[in-house]
Amino acid sequence: MKLLLFADLHLDTRFSSAGPARRQALRDTLGRIVELAQESNADAVLCAGDLYEHDRCSPSTASFLQSSFDCSLPVFLVPGNDDWYGPQSVYQQVDWTPNVHVFSSESLTPVELADGVTLWGAAHVGPGPARDFLDGFAVNRGGVNLALCHGSAPEDVAITGLDHAFLGHVHTPEHAVRHTFPGNPDPLTADETGERGAVLCTVHDDGSVTREVFDVSASRSLGLLAEHTETFPLLDFDSVAAERTVRGQFVRDVLADPSLDTTLRGRVLATGLRALEDR
Repeated sequence: MKLLLFADLHLDTRFSSAGPARRQALRDTLGRIVELAQESNADAVLCAGDLYEHDRCSPSTASFLQSSFDCSLPVFLVPGNDDWYGPQSVYQQVDWTPNVHVFSSESLTPVELADGVTLWGAAHVGPGPARDFLDGFAVNRGGVNLALCHGSAPEDVAITGLDHAFLGHVHTPEHAVRHTFPGNPDPLTADETGERGAVLCTVHDDGSVTREVFDVSASRSLGLLAEHTETFPLLDFDSVAAERTVRGQFVRDVLADPSLDTTLRGRVLATGLRALEDR
């Protein structure tokens, strides 16, 4: 069985510069992921959370997700701590096509992928830090058992009886015997470097997993990841500017400086805020 795994795309992320182009590139990356799944004859697509930004997700993004996952493959989605499942979430608002399954319980619940292969998934149902869904969990059936969730301590996988866990939240890829963090497929910040992408996971009859990584980053191929695009993706500069703090004054001064173009302003903000974090 082949499963195409990705996580932490963070659609509608706020960027300090080149925002519209970067956000469109994230959408293009998702399109590449779905195309890759079809071209590689994957049996399903798995997303391990933080598909989008709950507080900034637009109606057009909801429509985009609905159409993107309207495909010939089963799609399994687990809400993360930044795109948590709730009444106002895209996960509840969208009228998904029958091939899309959204896990909505805080407890790991099973779905049969194939005869003798079970996928256990769980959802964040509110904002907050990523939680450990594997803590206290134990497999209660035979066959190959896989987990899909956002967060969790990978060292817990072996004691649960799971054969493998597909996990999100950690943006740095990590491929181990019993777990896979795919990392984010399209870098959000300048320091997210190295091999990353969508991971084609082949699940063998004994529950072991082999992996192949595919670079699907539209931002990289479009040249949007050069040094001048360094960002603070989850930081709202307008909100920071309203702070009565040193960094608030710094942001106000930079935003008001008429000598800075958009590119240079983004670099100054990113460098300055990072320096202030270290003080």
